[in-house]
Amino acid sequence: MAKERKLQKIKSKTKADDIELLEENETKVVKKRLRFRFRSKHKFGKIELTFCIISLLFIGIVGFYYLGRGFYFYSLQHKHFKETESTLNGLVMSNNRIVTGDTTGLHQDEDGYFFRGNVENNYVWFANRMFRIVRINNDDSVKVVAEDNGASFMWGEDSSYDKSNARYWLTPVENNYSGVYFNTIPNPNKYIINTKYTIDKLVNNKVARGDVIFEDKVSLLSLDDYIQSGGKSGYLNNNKLYFLLGYKNDNDNIYVEEDGSITDCFNYDGYGIRPVITFVKNLSIASGNGSKDNPFIVSMGKEVNYVDSYVKLGNDIWKVYEEKDGILKMYLNGYITNNGEEVVRPFSNTNARFDYYSGDNIGHYLLFEYYENLPYKDVLVDTTFNNGEIGSEAGYSINNYASQNYVARITMLNLFDYVSNNELSDFYRNNNGSEYETAQYSVLSNGLLEDTDVNDAKHIVPVVVINSNSIKKGNGGLDDPYIIG
Repeated sequence: MAKERKLQKIKSKTKADDIELLEENETKVVKKRLRFRFRSKHKFGKIELTFCIISLLFIGIVGFYYLGRGFYFYSLQHKHFKETESTLNGLVMSNNRIVTGDTTGLHQDEDGYFFRGNVENNYVWFANRMFRIVRINNDDSVKVVAEDNGASFMWGEDSSYDKSNARYWLTPVENNYSGVYFNTIPNPNKYIINTKYTIDKLVNNKVARGDVIFEDKVSLLSLDDYIQSGGKSGYLNNNKLYFLLGYKNDNDNIYVEEDGSITDCFNYDGYGIRPVITFVKNLSIASGNGSKDNPFIVSMGKEVNYVDSYVKLGNDIWKVYEEKDGILKMYLNGYITNNGEEVVRPFSNTNARFDYYSGDNIGHYLLFEYYENLPYKDVLVDTTFNNGEIGSEAGYSINNYASQNYVARITMLNLFDYVSNNELSDFYRNNNGSEYETAQYSVLSNGLLEDTDVNDAKHIVPVVVINSNSIKKGNGGLDDPYIIG
């Protein structure tokens, strides 16, 4: 019994020792594990920290790169927006949505964008005159057409456009007398580029486009542009008569009637001329929204453009139609009146030649009656005018008109002068005809050129000349005309 208790005691002690030893060993194992974990954690943390730092640096570099790129492209887009929001092409594109079919508005084709229908937001004011936007080309240049006629005369001695009076009048060609209209544009190379055109034909009321593309500084309104605008229903129908560039049937010339229809005519018939120019891309616009009352106004800075400006002499208002080397040719912005009544009189009792020294001639009246009674005649100066024959014997070419000239300080407008005041109507021109002819030219406000008998009584629109350096104040507008000092 005692032996068993002793044995049990030994066992218990042994068990307790074992438990204590086991606990001690477990404690050592736990501490060892903890130390291992601590060492492992401490070692892994440095690696992770290094990795995180490298990663953050990489992400930061990439982030700054793409953020910088984002700001760069934003600045480019913002700059482009700033540039285009004040340019003609940019304003037109931002102010119009693209439409299709016969809907009025801005349409798209392979050459760019064009206006069609009864458009009311395509007006542009440039160089003291109004234009309508025809199209925006793919290179962002903008084609425009004069809102009204700039002259009225016969097409020429045959139906071709290349040698026509219209082309010679519009754009510079091979002689010094061409480009009458082009020369009215101030600093033209700054504002315009060549206008491209094709010579189209109207066949069965459909346009057959010409195969050859031509280009000039200034051109005539083309058949294709007129048809694309909507024709009779489009904004180019201004109830005036004017030539189109193109043909109908067997190479007959064509013009637009007052109702907007296209009609063929003879090359000796006379109708209005509507010039077409193409503005450079990104042309700067000072103000305006494109409406008639608030057109896009082309920025011209401090450039002075005398053509189409107004000058007040005494109680009369004159309009400048030509400026060269400081010499301003001006026509009266109305008709000659006497005591408030419009003066009408025959051109001559005998023939169609303009003559200052024949008593019954309109030239004699201008020099010895009208001019002598002008209170401001002392500020007028002499200059040269062209006055070659235009008639059946001499031919109907603008080159003939430029073949003769004379010096004067008072005269009348001729057929090939630029005239933007289309309210003037039924007044004589001073182009010489043959001494055997008894017909002279007059122009109606709708653009029709008429042959009229020299004995018929017509209005008189005189022309005078001044030096531009005699202008002392005013801005040239009708409400604030230039004043001579």
